[in-house]
Amino acid sequence: MEFLGNNKGSKPSSGNAVSLYRALAVGDLPAAWLLTGPFLEQGKKEKLSASTSFNCGLCLYQLEEYEKALNVLKQAEQLLNTPPDFDMQEKKLFFHAIENGRQTAFLPLEPESEKGLDRYVLIRVRWLAALCLTALERRQEAAPMIRFLNQYHIEL
Repeated sequence: MEFLGNNKGSKPSSGNAVSLYRALAVGDLPAAWLLTGPFLEQGKKEKLSASTSFNCGLCLYQLEEYEKALNVLKQAEQLLNTPPDFDMQEKKLFFHAIENGRQTAFLPLEPESEKGLDRYVLIRVRWLAALCLTALERRQEAAPMIRFLNQYHIEL
């Protein structure tokens, strides 16, 4: 099994971000965890993309590691700052899409389609962070995020 040792200490590549996305998309949590580990180490030294941070947080959430997930999600939110909101027409259609996609909170974000979706990524990051805080029974801390999500007709 020498080939497994060859990746020790190497930086995760953008290809691994896609692999993490795919593992989460098909529900392969063990593979997702193995791909998440190197990103968590890299994230201690340098910033990950918002979508990769979200996907790492999603993996940790699914493993019920809510505190660790929150830390990664906070990094993702910091990267996004405050992107412009949707216009009214976009919002109306977004509300409709959200109503028909209730499991959206648990879907990974595709790393290569992040550009132009900053507001959507922010919504997803805050949604998952609010779910983490709720799971940790820190509802008061989640309250501002829940109010933010309510603007988009998202209820926990």
